[in-house]
Amino acid sequence: MKINLKTIGIFAVVVILIAIIIWPTGHIISDVKDGNTVILDNGVEVHLIGISSTEEGKELLKRFMADGIKVDIIPDSKSLFEPNKLSEGDVVYAYLDNSDDGLCINENILSSGLANLQEDSYLFDRREKFKKIAGSLSPTNPSPTPTTPSKIDYSGDDIKLPEYQMPSERKHSAWYDNGNMNLDMLDEACDYDLPYTKSFANQLAGRSEGSFNPGQICEIFDYCYKKWRYVNDPNGHEYVARASETIASFLTGDCDDFAVLMASCLLAVGADVCVNTGHNPTGGHAFTEVDISRFNNDEVLKVIKKKFDNFSIERLHTRDANGKKWLNLDWQASYPGGPYYDCSSSRDAYPCIDGKWNWDKLK
Repeated sequence: MKINLKTIGIFAVVVILIAIIIWPTGHIISDVKDGNTVILDNGVEVHLIGISSTEEGKELLKRFMADGIKVDIIPDSKSLFEPNKLSEGDVVYAYLDNSDDGLCINENILSSGLANLQEDSYLFDRREKFKKIAGSLSPTNPSPTPTTPSKIDYSGDDIKLPEYQMPSERKHSAWYDNGNMNLDMLDEACDYDLPYTKSFANQLAGRSEGSFNPGQICEIFDYCYKKWRYVNDPNGHEYVARASETIASFLTGDCDDFAVLMASCLLAVGADVCVNTGHNPTGGHAFTEVDISRFNNDEVLKVIKKKFDNFSIERLHTRDANGKKWLNLDWQASYPGGPYYDCSSSRDAYPCIDGKWNWDKLK
């Protein structure tokens, strides 16, 4: 039988198209770290936004893993990564989609009463939907059991810390309506001159050795962002942890704890920083900025693009004030210089320049 090359070519194209249509997409969960954190078969760690970490949620995720169910990574509009550019070791905050029942896995866990609503800053697109689900659950349901955040083996990351000694009792551990009072609170919380905090910051910054440089900003942010475990404050009680406390508790806490940690680590290695609080109709947030006015903007952009190459970074989000160029270091922006949080209702800035804290009410 004579073989027609044109026919073979057409047949091959048809086979490829059919394969594309019927071949399963997505990834398989290869490991479950806790009730809202999984590692996929491509090595990407996904934090499931909108839900607390519970033992019950962890068990459900393990069943998904055992069944080999395919899932897709779905970013929120506040999560700026590109799913097709992720690779092993990347850490993202996202929804995991499983189209079998029309619910993403995050919603599935929440609607089953296996977790509580966690309104962190990444939960934006589905915030109202998640709040409606949480509000519809029966108050008589037993409360899900929180998981214990996993410990970080600092020594395994080539970080050796002295024994942690709890500093003296604090006078200020929460935000005040009076911004002048917050200066004292931040001065206590940002304990960058404590050997424990200073040692942690030095060892991260030392991965880009030399005088303070953009590489050190990237190393500090990247490590803390990837290791961070979001944990809420107690209900009805605001608490801002000292940086040393956050390090000793294996990088757990909420947005203001991350902001204080960033500020402290950068102050420890010679930077000027600015801690911000902002509000909009959906809620409030805290984040840190770092002064990059001593550097060439294009060089800073180049360093950040190289370190965070799973993002399409075209420009840096900065703010000019106090003769400084402040670079956004918000954890919800996912990389240094990412987009700012919406502070349309109010914003207060607390710059620390040459070791002295000040208060600027911006809105």
